[in-house]
Amino acid sequence: MAKKLVFVVGAGGHAKMAIETLASMAEYQIISCMDKHPSSDPILGYPVFPENSQTLAQLLEAKALALVALGDNRLREQVTEKLQTLGFQFATAIAQSAYVSPSAQIGQGSVVMPRAVVGAMARIGQGVILNTSCSVDHDSILGDFVHIAPGCHLAGGVRVDQGAMLGIGTCVIPNRHIGAWSILGANSTVVRDIPAHGTYVGTPARELHKN
Repeated sequence: MAKKLVFVVGAGGHAKMAIETLASMAEYQIISCMDKHPSSDPILGYPVFPENSQTLAQLLEAKALALVALGDNRLREQVTEKLQTLGFQFATAIAQSAYVSPSAQIGQGSVVMPRAVVGAMARIGQGVILNTSCSVDHDSILGDFVHIAPGCHLAGGVRVDQGAMLGIGTCVIPNRHIGAWSILGANSTVVRDIPAHGTYVGTPARELHKN
């Protein structure tokens, strides 16, 4: 079966991880990266093209899938929506060392990094980042453009709404609700629901300020 062509939007550290995740999958062939301010140096051996209408038209004509590898949740949402408007479809990257339950759902454009675990009946939205060695347990629901940082652990039945960012090492007890575009600081412990649009830190997590 012919491999699907993919281009990666972004040329930073997250893009490097996304590239290696894609490269571990037999179904994809990476064409290039694309960046608004490309350097002359390739990323992990792949050329970096300028992000402009000509490049996008060529990729669309080639029926290439996009993977938006930008760590900023709002920027990733904006770029994804722009590409959707142009008619692009999206790759979904799952590292070989990750475990995704057969009953789980992973949305298009999401990235599941090495050693991440997605449990039974979990539902992961579009453009989500499940970073290295995180775990999302059974029946959890993650909205679009969420980022679960390395080493985070979400117990069963956790709901994380659109655009929320859980910092490295955050832990969430069962059945908690984390509101849209909220931010959890590194090593936070969530023992009660977190409202939308705030920054929370500590054990247990307490509000630092409104975003």
